[in-house]
Amino acid sequence: MLKIKLKKFAAFITALAMVLVLTACGGGGTDAPQNSDTPRATPEVTADPNNGGPAFEGDDWIMLQQAMIDTTDMAAVAYLGWYEEYYDLYDYSQIQEYIADAFVAEDHPFIANIDAEHFVPHIGGQLFCIVPADENATITIYDYIFDEEDYTANYDDVLYQSDDGMPVIVMGNESEYIPNFIVEIIDSNGNELSYIPWLSGYDGKLEIPYDAPTVLDFSPYEKLGYVSENDYTFDPAVLYYGENWTSFVDTINDDTVAVGFWFDEYGNMEMCYEVYGGTGYEVYYEGCWYPAEDDSYPESTLIFELSLVEDTSDIQIARPEIYTAMSFEYDEMFETVFMTYEDYDYLLDVESHYYYSLEQAMG
Repeated sequence: MLKIKLKKFAAFITALAMVLVLTACGGGGTDAPQNSDTPRATPEVTADPNNGGPAFEGDDWIMLQQAMIDTTDMAAVAYLGWYEEYYDLYDYSQIQEYIADAFVAEDHPFIANIDAEHFVPHIGGQLFCIVPADENATITIYDYIFDEEDYTANYDDVLYQSDDGMPVIVMGNESEYIPNFIVEIIDSNGNELSYIPWLSGYDGKLEIPYDAPTVLDFSPYEKLGYVSENDYTFDPAVLYYGENWTSFVDTINDDTVAVGFWFDEYGNMEMCYEVYGGTGYEVYYEGCWYPAEDDSYPESTLIFELSLVEDTSDIQIARPEIYTAMSFEYDEMFETVFMTYEDYDYLLDVESHYYYSLEQAMG
């Protein structure tokens, strides 16, 4: 059984990219925003080609707004790439040349027509386009200072503010892992979004919130040279040839849970977990895995069906039954499997991340 195998694991601790403390609206706070899963009631958006004036010729950005009606999305956000000459913060004409040369506005021409009044320069080279769902929304962008030692954040200095609901381009994030600006959007219904645009350390794509309020990712990944997940074929043999895998997952209770997996070639699997460095409580599951047949998932997606066998933990975070869809990517150099939720029950009831980094465990 896997719970016996886990006791033999020589665990490889996986460093997660970062833990962000998202703050509630109103600069300087450190509490996570209180979100609702209720779809946002958005005022009706009309496809008026003059909406936004001559600086926003064309109305394809309005189509993005229409796509967010009756959803929990409060903004559409696109990562536009890394601008190498970011040291020249205020020469927006060079930014526009980059946007044209990189073809990142090919699918959404309005990006190339955003004027300098709706450009927010900050230290760093990552470019983002932000389109509020509500054309009457107020957008405020703050300087964001993250303290890595005590995991707190402050954002008092306003970099930009507007109440015209127009798309903006923001340049920032000097570090790939520590962002330096935060976007706050308040729509005409009083709904609030506090969002930090940054890239996942897992796949380099835009991190988006999984709880409401959410954002719509319209990043031109193909133009930026990303390989589509649907073009990637994952060989499940990687899992069962490796036999034992382990991952360390943070929870919203600030615990770190060591999770172990075992797979075989016949579709059987086992999973167990315990608090790392804790009292040794243990939860044990048995079940099966099989390829997903849903074409809306990446081709690398597997389905897990698990049933709880034993729970000797002091705190109850186990589910009696788990059905979840996971997509996979294998890093051959580091012998790491990245496992990402596509449709889920969470494997842990209180986990704070939506992906696992599985390291091969020996013993």
